[in-house]
Formats: sequence, C-alpha cells, structure tokens
Amino acid sequence: MSEITGPHDAIPPVIQLNEPPAVLPPPPFDEPVFTPALRPVPFEDFEAYPTFWSRVGGMFRLVFSNPMELFDRVPVTEGLGAPWRFLLLLSIPAFLLAALAFLLLGVGAMFAALEQSGRGDGKAVAAILPVIFIVTLLLLPLFSFLGMVIGGALNHFFLWMWGGLRPGVGASQSIRAYGYVHAFLQLGGFIPLIGMLIQIAGLIVMGMGLARMHKTDTWRGICAVLTPLFLACCCLIPLLIMALPALAAARH
Repeated sequence: MSEITGPHDAIPPVIQLNEPPAVLPPPPFDEPVFTPALRPVPFEDFEAYPTFWSRVGGMFRLVFSNPMELFDRVPVTEGLGAPWRFLLLLSIPAFLLAALAFLLLGVGAMFAALEQSGRGDGKAVAAILPVIFIVTLLLLPLFSFLGMVIGGALNHFFLWMWGGLRPGVGASQSIRAYGYVHAFLQLGGFIPLIGMLIQIAGLIVMGMGLARMHKTDTWRGICAVLTPLFLACCCLIPLLIMALPALAAARH
C-alpha cells in the first residue's frame, strides 16, 4: 500500500538566504586603556642606567637616534639640577679652551707689556692675575647656570609671544629642555668647519622640540627660538655702525 500524505504532515522550514550578520556588543566604556608610560631622560633614569657614564651614553644614543623623543621625556621629571650638571659636563671643553685662551693671550700679553714699559707695579699686577683667573674659573659654572635659566626663559617667553603656550608645561620644563639641548650644541660648536652649521641646525631642532613639548604649531616654536637671535642682530648692527667712526678716529 502506498503512503498517502495528508494535511497533518510537518511543513519544511523556511530558509532565509540573506540573513543579517550578527552584531557584537560594544566593549564597556569603563574598561581602562593602558598606554606605556614614558621614562625620564637617560641622564635622570637611574633604574635603566645605574652608572653615571651609562646615563651619559644613553643621552647621546637618544639624541642621535630620536632627538624629538628627548622633548617628550623631559617633562616626566622636575628640577634644574640634572640638566645643569649635564650642561657642565659637556662644557668642560669650553672651560678648558677659555682657560687656555686666558693664559696664552691675556696673561702673556700683559706680562710682555709690563716688561717693556718697566713699570714698578708689575709685581702687584702679576700677583693679582692668577687670582682673577681662579675667580673666573669658579664663576664659570654660575654663568653656565644663569645662561641656561635665561636662555630657557626667553624661549618660553617668546613662545608665549607667538601664541604657542599650552596648559600643562611650565617655564621650568622649557629651561630643562634648553639645558640639555644647549649642552649638545655647545659641544658640537667645537667641530671644525661645520660647528656654525650645527649651531643653526640645533636651533631649528630646539624650536621643533619646543613646539612638540608644548603641543603647538612647529612654526611657532621655531620663531620663538630664532627671535632672540634676530633681536640680537638688530641691536648689534646699529652699535657697529656707531663704532666705525670711533675705530677710524682711533687708527688715525
């Protein structure tokens, strides 16, 4: 006998050809996002660089590999002591050169003039000169610190003049960055033939890094760094023009 299908048989399921893709629920908003924390500059990172010379070498590696990262890591710590010590360390060639120039040019020329003139106070002047030399050497670190503070403060001030300051980074961080960068520029200035080019290029890098640290436009940082140099040139040119007649009269 053949089976007869009736109305009570099961209806086959309906297959949907275009099913929408499953939508995953969004992640919760309170889930924290972890970002790697920046470390201090190598000269202040005692954990990663336990010895003094390893910290100095880390500074050179950082500057030659990624100089802009230096400006990102400067605001991690505070204080002016570390950049001042680093500036003093790289200023040793400048101190030695100044001492040598003082000995060869200043003392030698004065002793020669005293011997030729036959003055009786030659012994007193000869006794005072070493004292002046020692006091000058002792004051060089102070002058270095004042130069770092004044230079960094001027950069911060002119960045404010150009409308580039942003909340969160104060003048002390601009001074810290100036101290570290100026240390390398001072050392690079002793390279023959290209020392002046290194100084100019270093100012541009300083402006770019200052803008990056303050999170502003690059051109504002460069203008802030070059403004003191421009003002100094504008002040020196009139002084030279006024000094030319006096020099000509002195020659005659």
